Amino acid sequence: MYSLRELQTAFADAVFQHDEGPLLACCAGDPARAAQALQVYREGVLTSLTGALTLGFPLVGRIVGDDFLRAVARRYALTRPSRSGDLNRYGGDFADFLADFAPLAELPYLADVARLEWAIQQVGAAADAAAPDLSRLAATAADDWGELCFELIPAHAVLVSVWPLYDIWRVNQPTHHGSCQVDFSLAQSVLVSRRPDAGVVVTALETAEAAFVRALDAGCSLYQALSVVPDTASFDLQSSLSRLIGLGLIGRVHC
Repeated sequence: MYSLRELQTAFADAVFQHDEGPLLACCAGDPARAAQALQVYREGVLTSLTGALTLGFPLVGRIVGDDFLRAVARRYALTRPSRSGDLNRYGGDFADFLADFAPLAELPYLADVARLEWAIQQVGAAADAAAPDLSRLAATAADDWGELCFELIPAHAVLVSVWPLYDIWRVNQPTHHGSCQVDFSLAQSVLVSRRPDAGVVVTALETAEAAFVRALDAGCSLYQALSVVPDTASFDLQSSLSRLIGLGLIGRVHC
């Protein structure tokens, strides 16, 4: 007799690896009928997982085509079953799967596109932040700002890419009009954030600004964050802080 764990493993193998023998061996009744019922269940599971991926990665589908995305999503679902009952959590490593998927080798930027789409999903579902509190910044003389720390809201993500990630995202939006040309010699960083008045917003970041934001997010003081910024001579701190505040990214300022 199977233990519960062995039975669950046999069931998972039957659904995702088509290894039905061990499971059917412990089923009562007609094995052919049990196999037919298992096939119906398998198709239902794969349809649900594939559907979750195609809905969650529409930009990937726009680039490779919906039919191809469904085929890739099904392959992913067979090799990487969901580990959660919440389909909103499914697909976290889809980008890594795409990066290693040989038929997509000619689209090396596609994995970063998937990372951007996953970030958009996660930012959209992130916890709401408290109302911004910038009183400490207003009460501190500008010469003393270096010791301040800027706590960022939970609903954000910064992605650094060797590809023109923002432009790929921009020209593939349904609302985009005009040229769809993208300069693939560019490397672009992207900020994904959520604002109460605008929902999820995707913003291009300069390399220096991306490093600055990531340092602040790691808990660095303003002085410490500036120390990791490349090419500080061309980095406009005041302009960057104003933009981050305008985007609603800074939730609280403290020492």
